[in-house]
Amino acid sequence: MIEFDGIPVAGGSRVGRAALYEESPGTVIPLVPSGRPEAELERLAQALVEAREGLSRLRESLGGDSSIGEIFRAHAQMLEDLRPEIEGQIGAGATAEHAVSRVMHQKAELFASSDNPALQNHRRDIEDLERRVLRALAGLAPEGPTTDDEDGPRVVVARELTPSEAAGLQGQHVVGLALERGGATSHTAVIAKSLGIPCVMGVEGLTQKVAPGDTVWVDGTRGVVVVNPDPDTVRRARSLGDRYERLEAVLLRESHLPAETLDGHRVVLLANVEYPMDVEAGIERGVSGVGLYRTEFLYDPARGLPSEEEQVESYRATLQRIGDGRLTVRTFDFGADKEMPRAGPPEPNPAMGLRSLRWCFANPDLFLAQLRAILRVAAEGDVRIMLPMVGSIEEVWRAKAMIRQAARELESEGTEHRPDPPIGVMIEIPAAAVIADLLAREVDFFSIGTNDLIQYDLAVDRVNPQVAGLFRPSHPSVLRLLQGVLKAAAEASIPVSICGEMGGHSIYAALLLGMGIREFSLTPGYVPRVRRLVRTLTLRRARAIAAQCLLLRTAEEIEAHLHSRVTPVGMG
Repeated sequence: MIEFDGIPVAGGSRVGRAALYEESPGTVIPLVPSGRPEAELERLAQALVEAREGLSRLRESLGGDSSIGEIFRAHAQMLEDLRPEIEGQIGAGATAEHAVSRVMHQKAELFASSDNPALQNHRRDIEDLERRVLRALAGLAPEGPTTDDEDGPRVVVARELTPSEAAGLQGQHVVGLALERGGATSHTAVIAKSLGIPCVMGVEGLTQKVAPGDTVWVDGTRGVVVVNPDPDTVRRARSLGDRYERLEAVLLRESHLPAETLDGHRVVLLANVEYPMDVEAGIERGVSGVGLYRTEFLYDPARGLPSEEEQVESYRATLQRIGDGRLTVRTFDFGADKEMPRAGPPEPNPAMGLRSLRWCFANPDLFLAQLRAILRVAAEGDVRIMLPMVGSIEEVWRAKAMIRQAARELESEGTEHRPDPPIGVMIEIPAAAVIADLLAREVDFFSIGTNDLIQYDLAVDRVNPQVAGLFRPSHPSVLRLLQGVLKAAAEASIPVSICGEMGGHSIYAALLLGMGIREFSLTPGYVPRVRRLVRTLTLRRARAIAAQCLLLRTAEEIEAHLHSRVTPVGMG
């Protein structure tokens, strides 16, 4: 029995026999000049038609107009965007294969050379398109992992899967995915979640330790893969999987219930939205609106930033979908682990570089276009502006001045808008937490981004496996920062929400409730668990738990106290 740790991507626990998948070498790419550009252009045109038809079939199989199916609509758009460049290569004498390969490789290498995980994910999208077009040029059908349904449930083990290969698993007897590469934000990960397949990525060295037919346990909730588990472990794995699915079904049925403590105190549950699919997932789970609308997903490396009109369309569609609920739009938060539309050399320390609001100030025209779009949609419902990575009052003043400028421009054009939507800031660096009392006088609400706040407070990179164990939401320093922020907000009578991963875990959700948090903005999957937790507590008990935690001296003591007083909901 060999156990591997990886990145939890799609929850659930399942056991199956290993189906190893290794990419074929690909098609032969003739490098000799063709001398017949017209014929090569015709071959390219036909291959692109076949590629688009294949993408359309995948899109329909994943729900057509659903946001998951939209991944393949975006792929089709990428083909169109890259087509002029490919045709230019053919016009210079290259074969269609060589032109496709050269252009696609250049794009893929650009993404692969980035230290940014999100950009690296796009490399896989480009490689997916390249293989699809090259196979069409060679007269071959697209390929991907296949399994024998008669041989029982299968776990696909591979170095990596493209989005097309992951989508092709639909309808096959695949119960788990275990991949050496990839991350939780990749399109392959999004598709695995959509298909309900437990998935773990980043499992280094896995393919060297697995043989076809080996028994493999994938625990997508904890991020664990076990090869050839013993009988007791198999029984435990299956029991965990059954319990996970039963709990998910029950929690989903409870989505209409209010998030209210046993002594009658209401809590607001909101959705964090990273992709359009998260809006639907949040609605399905009974959220009251969107507490964090990440606008970075609107950026497409192949097409650039969306125009003002495209942003209006996106924000409006979300607002209409949530009805009377609120829509809190976070302005562009590019940088660090989020892909950034910027030419030039990479920064030595992007986490502390030209990112988030700093990037917006460095690109005022792009920032103004976004602010204009938000103000226009704010005339149609409860829309709020949230500024990320704020570290000083001067930054708030500058951002508010630009919001006023955007409003003046719209007013002079006669464009309908709301000039004064609520403006809030994310408290996600220690500087903001320390001056929270000053910031509270300038804004209408706070949203605490615990992921970055903890990371910067403790000087711990939460995705670095060598120090990830030091990332402790229960550290007394973290709790003291939170306590100061909540005190400042209460004195200024402004609301505070929590929007980091901390709020989605039962023991910490109970602690935060007791400390004074009444709004939780969560990844949709966490919403039912927090609702269930809130409904099992009295506010008096939560306050007592928090009061004791604030007296303790170490993270270990605090976590021990929380575990002794709070019963987690499922694995959360």
